[in-house]
Amino acid sequence: MPIPQTFEALRTHQTAEGQVQSRLETLRLDDLSAGEVVVRTRYAGVNYKDCLSLHGRAKIIASYPRVAGIELVGEVLASSVASFEPGQAVLVHGFQTGIAFDGGFSACVRVPAAHVQAVPQGLTPHEAAVIGVPGFTAAMALERFIELGIAPGTGSVAMSGAGGAVGLLGTAILARAGYRVAAITRRMAQEERLRAIGAHEVIDAAVLDAAQRPLEKPRFAAAIDNVGGPMLSWLLRSMADGGAVASVGNAAGNSYEGSVLPFIMRRAQLFGIVANAPVEQRKRLWTKLAVEWKPDMAAVLPHVQHIALGALMEHSARQLDGASSGRVLVDFSR
Repeated sequence: MPIPQTFEALRTHQTAEGQVQSRLETLRLDDLSAGEVVVRTRYAGVNYKDCLSLHGRAKIIASYPRVAGIELVGEVLASSVASFEPGQAVLVHGFQTGIAFDGGFSACVRVPAAHVQAVPQGLTPHEAAVIGVPGFTAAMALERFIELGIAPGTGSVAMSGAGGAVGLLGTAILARAGYRVAAITRRMAQEERLRAIGAHEVIDAAVLDAAQRPLEKPRFAAAIDNVGGPMLSWLLRSMADGGAVASVGNAAGNSYEGSVLPFIMRRAQLFGIVANAPVEQRKRLWTKLAVEWKPDMAAVLPHVQHIALGALMEHSARQLDGASSGRVLVDFSR
């Protein structure tokens, strides 16, 4: 397929007064940041970080104008390096994509070759897009748990923010890897859905509204926290001896209150995850996500929403307001 002369993109600008505005535009290839590989975008995942960028709600984008979108899956249209060839299915995430380099919210992208990875055998392009950054984030946390000796038989793994994309994919991936998952959500109407994707237990996040103690009942061997704030504090206080918490998100805020007691009395560990891993780790984890950690797609797909690029601004506003759930993909065939 030839490179299109023009294509549609959602481009974000900043005015002289500092106001951030995002709008649909018709672009040419030379309007995009430089790169050796030209990709026709098939799917672009919509993450909370992207929504903040589009509406100027946080200082994420490094320079303007910029096409946001921190991840994409598509097909190579042209490449000046031998490692990629036209028609090859590829994925891109991390490496400041959508931040310092133009990202996925464009029907065509130009990407540095070092930022591009082939879709691994065992995944279709659509499955790779569904997993995307949320699933890769969960995989990074899971690999760290294993390194710390937290095996499937050690105890339950808590997954906060279970109604969102990270929670959805994290629950499915942990279950596929053999772990008992305790999904935490304020939307208890979703209990049946969460059990269908692999949760053994669903906990009402209203537990945070109860009286809090310096140390709670030890109930989790590990946790992936996508929320931050009081949830992160509660999870740390609820760790069993030697438990570990992966902090991967901050939907409830950047700070949390806590004490040293979980670390001293129960040897708890807290570590952070950002889905911008070194190349070798990317290849290793995507290979696992394509085989032994591949989520049950039949269970996950009913909770994946596809939208057109033209609907992204409206959707992203709802996502920032907490009015969306599950995984959302911009589908460029729409």
